[in-house]
Amino acid sequence: MSAVLQQASTQNSQNLQHLKITKVKEHIGAIVTGVDLAQPVDAALQKQLYNAAVENVVLIIRGQAHLTPAQVQAAGELFGELMEDQNRRYLVDGFPLISVLDNRHLDSNGKPAKVSNNSTWHTDHTNQELPPKFTMLYAVAVPDKGGATSVCNSRAAYEALPDDLRTKITPMKTENTLISSARFKIANPDILQSQLASKKPPTVQPLVRTHPETGTKAVWFHKSKTEKVIGMTPEDTQDFLQDLTDRITQPQFCYAHEYQKGDLLIIDDRASLHKAGFDFDHSQHRRLYRMLVRGDKPY
Repeated sequence: MSAVLQQASTQNSQNLQHLKITKVKEHIGAIVTGVDLAQPVDAALQKQLYNAAVENVVLIIRGQAHLTPAQVQAAGELFGELMEDQNRRYLVDGFPLISVLDNRHLDSNGKPAKVSNNSTWHTDHTNQELPPKFTMLYAVAVPDKGGATSVCNSRAAYEALPDDLRTKITPMKTENTLISSARFKIANPDILQSQLASKKPPTVQPLVRTHPETGTKAVWFHKSKTEKVIGMTPEDTQDFLQDLTDRITQPQFCYAHEYQKGDLLIIDDRASLHKAGFDFDHSQHRRLYRMLVRGDKPY
């Protein structure tokens, strides 16, 4: 064995030896410590991390504040092929697959960009034929408190719904666009302009999707991108989805993660909804890198 291979093998053995996965709550969340993602990751460790993300719906890998953008991207690629974000306005220089979420962004006029605070529970990019299977967020700068990303295990929440409601919603289909016409008045101007100029027909998706690896079902939608549940008006759809959101985002199924610098958050989009938190001192800096892993066609 070459010296380089021997060193990599030794490092991975040490990674596995010190790896610790601690559950956060019964239904959702786990925190990983004892791993250095700046070092090579072998197939055994990769599989453990991947399986932990699927099992726990959201996985947090701690202690990675030393990573370069290239190492952040390599960490993301452990979970699959990365895809482009729909929002291409703010990207890491030289890394077009890493987008930036930052409360200090500047607009096209060089002035502070307006920070939206109307985030709703959602899964990402439902208007695409192949939406992401994982959303990953890497904490570059964090406020003293607040600014959490909340995640809901919509698989466990679906299983807890009354039988009659599960029977009702399971066959439902949604039509998805960049922004629902029922939300035009509060839409981001750039997204609204893109939607009005788009000639692409709505993407039809299941309201309840099946996880391709576990076979389990989960409530799955993006309220802002759902033009309508087929058979309903756009306005009735928004009311219906809000009621469904209220039913499934019960505390036992949700986890709000307040970041430490260097946290890598991995969300299994196929079994969850998530939303951003804006409850922090906006004079402080909150900067996250976001990566998306290409998924399969939902069914």
